[in-house]
Amino acid sequence: MQQKRVTLEEIAQAAGVSRATVSLVVRKSPLVAGHTRERVEQIMAQMDYVRDIGAARLRNRSSQTIGVIVPNLVNSFFTEFLSGVEEVMARDDRVVLLANSHDDPRRQDEILQRFRGHGVDGVILCPAVGTGPELPGRIAGWGMPLVQALREVGPPTDFAGADYITAVGLAMRHLVEQGHRRVAFLSVSARTSAREERLTGYARALAETGVEDAGIVEADLTWEGAAQSAAQILALHTRPDAVLCFNDVLAAGLMAGLRRAGCEPGRDLAVVGLDDLPLAELTYPPLTSVAMDAPGIGRKAARLLARRLADDAAPPERDIVVPRLVVRDSSPQKV
Repeated sequence: MQQKRVTLEEIAQAAGVSRATVSLVVRKSPLVAGHTRERVEQIMAQMDYVRDIGAARLRNRSSQTIGVIVPNLVNSFFTEFLSGVEEVMARDDRVVLLANSHDDPRRQDEILQRFRGHGVDGVILCPAVGTGPELPGRIAGWGMPLVQALREVGPPTDFAGADYITAVGLAMRHLVEQGHRRVAFLSVSARTSAREERLTGYARALAETGVEDAGIVEADLTWEGAAQSAAQILALHTRPDAVLCFNDVLAAGLMAGLRRAGCEPGRDLAVVGLDDLPLAELTYPPLTSVAMDAPGIGRKAARLLARRLADDAAPPERDIVVPRLVVRDSSPQKV
């Protein structure tokens, strides 16, 4: 038998305060004194109070949910990104629904339709590979606020991301300062705006530094795909003395593959990643990487969506994280 919900009136009576005060505590209002808030929250915990979100939805004509679609969960960047989104949305008492498109535009469309069915208030989307430029217009036609993150397609929408052109430049200048003169780039094979921005940064950095381009190798975004790319890197016509990687997942996989091939990362070949995920400190050797602040990008995307929900006529905005180089042992001074 379903247990009867505890009401605000019952909490108020037990705590010796008004129903309005309890309501303010539930909505995390700063208008409640600290000692009163603690007392009410203690009573709520003792009585196992759960807020009736359904009633709040009816009052606000809002589902109090937003959807987030990411292309994969192999890369922990997206879990870090999600933590930033949830941090911001929790302040508005919104629930975040996460879905993985597996970089498949058809699956992405199915998810979007399910989100429509659930009546989400808006969507944060990292477009799947092959997403057509018409998708943002379709979503706008549904009356569903959209923020694109990390990748983008179509006409301008609200967007949160990182400056990968600057990031690649930081990595390349670091390698030059360490004495490296022949650099290869390990890229994902998937054609996205994020890939193109990194390659643009790579070409620009080569021109600015005079470093020799040892070649571009592509790999699947998997640990084994990155490990297998080591053989291609080592077989390049111009033998690189350093490799700049699309992200930390590829960098970590590459270092494992290099070691299998008898090449010691850091000593025989410098390796630099992009993103600076927690795993960068756990690789051997610890990975030099350019920090992109995944949670920060998530927070920026969430704030843009909250702004869009408050004013659907506002002009599109872009909010870009400034990258930061984090030097570790995988890119020592060349002897």
